[in-house]
Amino acid sequence: MKKIELSKRYFAAVRIWMVLGLSVSLFLLVVFTVSSTAQVKPVYDRGISGLGQTLKRLNTSSSVLMIGAHPDDEDTALLSYLARGESARTAYLSLTRGDGGQNILGTELGEALGLIRTEELIQARRLDGAEQYFARAYDYGFSKTLAEAKQKWDEKIVLCDVVRVIRQFRPMVVISQFSGTPADGHGQHQYSGYISPLAVTAANDAGRCKSAGPAWQVRKFYVRHRGAGEPKLRINTGKYDFTLGRSYFEIAMEARSQHKSQEQGVLELKGDQSSSLNLAASEARESGIFDGLDTSISGASAYYDVSDETVKRSLKELAEKAEKALREFEVRKPDNILSPLTDGYRAAVKAGNSESAAGAKAFFERKEREFAEAVKLAAGIQIDALSDRETAAPNEFFAAAVKAFIGQTGAAKVISAKIIAPTGWQVKKAEAPPETNQGFFRRETGDFAAYFTIGVAADAVPTQPYWLAKPRDGDLFRWSADDDQRTLPFHQPLPFAEVVLDILGTEVVLRQPVEYRYADDTRGEIRRLVNVVPRVSVEIDQPLLIVPFSKNEQKRKLVMTVTNRSNNPVTGGAGLIAPTGSEWPVTASERKFDLKKTGERATLIFEITIPAGEKGNFEITAQAVIDGETASSTMQAVAYEHIQTHRIYRPALVDVKIFDLKAAPVGIGYVPGSGDRVPEAIRQMGLSVELLDANQLASGDLSAFDVIVVGIRASEVRPDFAANNKRLLEFAKNGGTLIVQYQRPVYTQQALTPYPARVGPRVADENAPVRILEPGHPVFNFPNKITEADFLNWVQERNLYNFAAVDEKYLGLLESHDAGEPENKGGLVIADVGKGKFIYCSYSFFRQLPAGVSGAYRLFANLLSLPKYEEGRSRTHPANLFTKTQTRSRR
Repeated sequence: MKKIELSKRYFAAVRIWMVLGLSVSLFLLVVFTVSSTAQVKPVYDRGISGLGQTLKRLNTSSSVLMIGAHPDDEDTALLSYLARGESARTAYLSLTRGDGGQNILGTELGEALGLIRTEELIQARRLDGAEQYFARAYDYGFSKTLAEAKQKWDEKIVLCDVVRVIRQFRPMVVISQFSGTPADGHGQHQYSGYISPLAVTAANDAGRCKSAGPAWQVRKFYVRHRGAGEPKLRINTGKYDFTLGRSYFEIAMEARSQHKSQEQGVLELKGDQSSSLNLAASEARESGIFDGLDTSISGASAYYDVSDETVKRSLKELAEKAEKALREFEVRKPDNILSPLTDGYRAAVKAGNSESAAGAKAFFERKEREFAEAVKLAAGIQIDALSDRETAAPNEFFAAAVKAFIGQTGAAKVISAKIIAPTGWQVKKAEAPPETNQGFFRRETGDFAAYFTIGVAADAVPTQPYWLAKPRDGDLFRWSADDDQRTLPFHQPLPFAEVVLDILGTEVVLRQPVEYRYADDTRGEIRRLVNVVPRVSVEIDQPLLIVPFSKNEQKRKLVMTVTNRSNNPVTGGAGLIAPTGSEWPVTASERKFDLKKTGERATLIFEITIPAGEKGNFEITAQAVIDGETASSTMQAVAYEHIQTHRIYRPALVDVKIFDLKAAPVGIGYVPGSGDRVPEAIRQMGLSVELLDANQLASGDLSAFDVIVVGIRASEVRPDFAANNKRLLEFAKNGGTLIVQYQRPVYTQQALTPYPARVGPRVADENAPVRILEPGHPVFNFPNKITEADFLNWVQERNLYNFAAVDEKYLGLLESHDAGEPENKGGLVIADVGKGKFIYCSYSFFRQLPAGVSGAYRLFANLLSLPKYEEGRSRTHPANLFTKTQTRSRR
């Protein structure tokens, strides 16, 4: 059988170079329009406003790169001011994709969360006007020291990633968001501030990071001013722009609010606002970051080391054409400047193809793109490339339509259109489809339309983010050495349309990604990039299976779902492969599937038998076989309204963990928090759990439960939790056990605790020693005996937002702290509340339980089992620690 290998390689990037035509009057311009791939529309880059900004960028050579550690570290207001106020080419480089943070929107964590935050940065840049880059560092979670970041991230690798971006982007100015000192707080912030000046120096050393491109000299290096003292440079980002109708700060805050998974929604304040910087190794006070730099087009000769007089004259000619276009620009007659714009392009092409201008080739190519963008806007040209579906499997065909719409001008006409697809794909011209065909064929009044049939290559791999194509190497993503698009947010979209237009005797080539367009009943028009998907995907209902150790044989049911991702019928068989080297019988009610339609699913039920006395970690593999090919990957679609949809793939495995685990039979109510997967873990313990909605919290019979558990950050994402907190405390007073997982400061600020407390520090080191303060307490003895061994192999962190400065009625049960810090007893506290118990636990069960950490399961099971302690204790000991009233079953 041939196995379908997913996520192992990607389509090679298609390179289409600008060339001169045979006719002296015909030149080739290329524009790749990608703005429609974002969900946030580039409202500030369209029409007359967009043209005005493009013309200003044509007249400058200024460029700025900002460097930070995470999504949301950037000074969005300064980016907006530089990109839209100074008209500088501006970019933000984030060392990580924010993978280690938390998700206020859903359950995605880790790499999937990093994907969401990558998209959120793209949406923000679409508004503030900057570009976006990344290094390969994986955000391993909150860190307190630079030393830990250095241990996690190989300095040589990350340094060369930053150098690569500097050499590719070629900024005059670099701004570091951090200083590289403990004043930065987060250890990853410190690392960013530490690595930035080193990279600026290394970028100008041709002997370092040799594969990162030719050396580049940064002219000025700034560090963001924080804290006390007067900065050397203060920039008013609240300046109003009449062309845009808003201040740069307002635009920036709109961009900032795109960081939705981080709750970064902010007010779009008007009036003066400021960003503060200090020029490294200088005490000079400045009025702007480009003070002392020649940002004219002619001045670029100094930065690109151009000494040839011919090239200097070309720069001068380029500057003259850009100045003329800006000077003659009229709002009511934008096409009047097409002549100087096409002339300017000719100057850029001529200079860029000169051997004597090799050092400045990148600059001229950028000016070519800027002139081409200006031509498109001035001529009022729009290109659409639409597919009849969002996904296609290998060996499948789909239809595409390419259309051109030209504004009120006779200066442009379409010459031809074609589809550029990856190697191995088929593209054929097609006749116009009937009007009854799908929505993308709806008749639109345009100036040109062409139709195609596109065939996906038989060996095409599924589309997914390039940095997830291979497993991580520790806390660094693995990138292909020959991938010239690494450091970009995503690979450039394929396939795409290429339309050639004649504009005043100049051939202009515009590119547009092929997209699937549809109308959502409430959101309106939605666009998605075309993705390659496997013919089928395989999913198991329990990718993590927790099995309590038993001396007896055990059986478990696993439900496999096979989904047809193809646009054709698929027929085959499916099965489970038992762990290697083990004898685990597998039976199934049905192994065959016959799926006629896209999206149709087959549900197959399997039963596995786990031999008596089995203990340890095992893997069960799920697979489907179609036409001799084996598919064994699960597809996860990451889709939210504010971002482009992406798909990631993982092996269809069941991770089986068998260890000593007991749980008392208690009735559990659960108040879900943000990104909450804890209820699934509770069910893995063999317990039932009922999720409590707003109505149940407000008026339901809470006495039906023995335990109520509150999910992380419920005090922020569940207004009904705060509103009905009194009922929950009454539940505890009447004999129930209320367990509250970590909350942020708003929890104690709203006085939601039974006794005074303040949310304080966290323990970032997941390996920090944990000391049991009350070894005889039921929490550590029933039904599982908890020891220090239960705190081994935890992931990412010990706890978050511990209690501090607590009332004496709270009893601290565990102590843990980061190295060099004082004792911290507020991670797990318990207090009597009337007849019941209140427990606050900031130990990060929300990460440990989905990761299958055995000790976390055992400790959490004990917390849940607390109401049954007396019953369990009385079976072996005559003395009881609690009264019957406190621990009675509430069922």
